[in-house]
Amino acid sequence: MTRTWHALVAALTAVALVGQTVITIDEGRSLANFLSYFTIESNILVLVTSLLLVQRPDRGGTAFGVLRLASLTAITVTGLVYATVLAGNGSFEGAEWWYDKIFHYVVPAMSVIGFVALTPRTRLDRTAMWALAFPVAWLAYTLVRAEVAEPVFVLTPTTTAPVPYGFLDVADLGGVTVTVICLALTAVAVAISTGYVWLSRGVGARRR
Repeated sequence: MTRTWHALVAALTAVALVGQTVITIDEGRSLANFLSYFTIESNILVLVTSLLLVQRPDRGGTAFGVLRLASLTAITVTGLVYATVLAGNGSFEGAEWWYDKIFHYVVPAMSVIGFVALTPRTRLDRTAMWALAFPVAWLAYTLVRAEVAEPVFVLTPTTTAPVPYGFLDVADLGGVTVTVICLALTAVAVAISTGYVWLSRGVGARRR
């Protein structure tokens, strides 16, 4: 059951990633922008982690623990932020509508359920908290790229910004507001990561 679950997660994620990449290229959109979305990077982390778990469901070790926690934290943040803040901003049709739902609802839900409900569950120790380097690095990269490269992201059918998400737009909200938002997002990531580490030590956790 565990292998099948992770295989399904990997398959759905791969289909959505490949499909959306093809559409992005065919329509002449920026591939660099596409790969800069936290949503996309989170789904890539889930894909890699799921494939490794298909090969070996009881996989452990420090490096994998960091990867596992990074993927879980990132995809959980993706689902929560999209559902509470971003849902409805985009306008999608056809295959893109389905890919959007896979990225933001299906993969986050299945990732959390897979970790909570299935065994063996990877046991995460304190070193796994290095996973927090990913969301922090992404925030830094996004804000620096906005200033240096001045990319153009479509936020809604009528608005654009140099960042993929409007709540990080310094030009619109101001530096102080964006700083507070970044700190709040980091705090949320810390809380989520801590919760997963605590949960991993419960029944069904893999002992090393």
